[in-house]
Amino acid sequence: MFKLLSTLVLPVFFLSFAIAWANLSNTTGLSFQLVALSGAVPDGHASNGSAYTTEDLRLPISTSARYAYGVFVSLGTREGTRLKVLGLDTEISTSWVMCEPCHPSPPQVGNLFSPSASPTFHGVHNNDPVCTTPYRKTAHGCSFHFSSITGYLSRDTFHLRTGRAGAVRESIPRVVFGCAHSSTGFHNDNTLGGVLSLSHLPLSLLTQLGGHAGGRFSYCLPMPTVHNPHGSLLLGADVPSPPPHAHTTNLVIHPGVSGYHLNLIGITLGYKRLKIDKRVFVSHSCSINPAETITHFAEPIYLVVEKALVARMKELGSDPVKGPPGGPLWFDRMYISVEQLPNMAFHFEGGAELWFTSDRLFEVHGMNARFMVAGRGYRRTVIGAAQQVNTRFTFDVPRGKLSFVSEVCN
Repeated sequence: MFKLLSTLVLPVFFLSFAIAWANLSNTTGLSFQLVALSGAVPDGHASNGSAYTTEDLRLPISTSARYAYGVFVSLGTREGTRLKVLGLDTEISTSWVMCEPCHPSPPQVGNLFSPSASPTFHGVHNNDPVCTTPYRKTAHGCSFHFSSITGYLSRDTFHLRTGRAGAVRESIPRVVFGCAHSSTGFHNDNTLGGVLSLSHLPLSLLTQLGGHAGGRFSYCLPMPTVHNPHGSLLLGADVPSPPPHAHTTNLVIHPGVSGYHLNLIGITLGYKRLKIDKRVFVSHSCSINPAETITHFAEPIYLVVEKALVARMKELGSDPVKGPPGGPLWFDRMYISVEQLPNMAFHFEGGAELWFTSDRLFEVHGMNARFMVAGRGYRRTVIGAAQQVNTRFTFDVPRGKLSFVSEVCN
């Protein structure tokens, strides 16, 4: 089981309603522990089994549940602290946690957050300037609706502490987050208590941290294994400069529109550049988000990839077999190892290339292999977590740049 080492004294990031284990190296840098959720819960809590597949995070129900990631936090009030796990999302507009009362209340690591137990907790009024689209004014305050999650926006004070029980170094008042009271359809696999937002939108944690993040963050997703690997989520001054051999491309950021978009201009499969009209890439956006378990293509792009992949697999002696409707392709008669299967590359404007090795594209089960990329029925392309493992991604929002480089994340 994964353990938080009691002998390791780490400065932490403390919120009136939450503590996140973080390395507070200085007043402008934060470092969080990021974990693969498959079985990665601390001792004293029930195993979470596979990772989450939630409609709220737009995860295809038929995809691999192994590639899900979160950060460990604790909800802290006058009644003490309780360990929580929040999913990592670069697209959702604000962070949220499940709060009392929550109906239904799915089992999770730690107890539900009780707003009444936090002395600095306040609901956002319906006349508050932040209560604008996509949030809605109601008689009870300012509500939000994220697919299967509904609740009200709230405010609380964040405190920067030195060590888990150290003195408060600085307080950040009136930070906005969502307090969810309905979680119908939120399949958190008995683990997640909410979501941590790293979007560029005004109410994301990244934006509200201001100078402590400076609009810069970096993460490295470990490959899920039985050893409960963990990577890192870095913000602000803790974000290292990309090495000279890193690939860098432009982030396309639209004010008021969620997501970090990229100018995808080409795709290679098995070292062969596919013939896809550039106008198709222009008309179907491409973004990157670790909240998606696997990559999915916009359907016109996927149909080209699918045709090329089926032809290549037939050359290797494997034929496609029928899988779940709308789900990834399955292939049978696998007489070769996963390393011999084709790889893939995304080509971006400016010359950056993101390569996906075959072990990030296929899951082999006995004599069958699943292609961990979907596409039928999708209108846009999103690079998901399975294809991001063992790569450090660095987002520099003010400069509009994304850099990435291979790294062993665990």
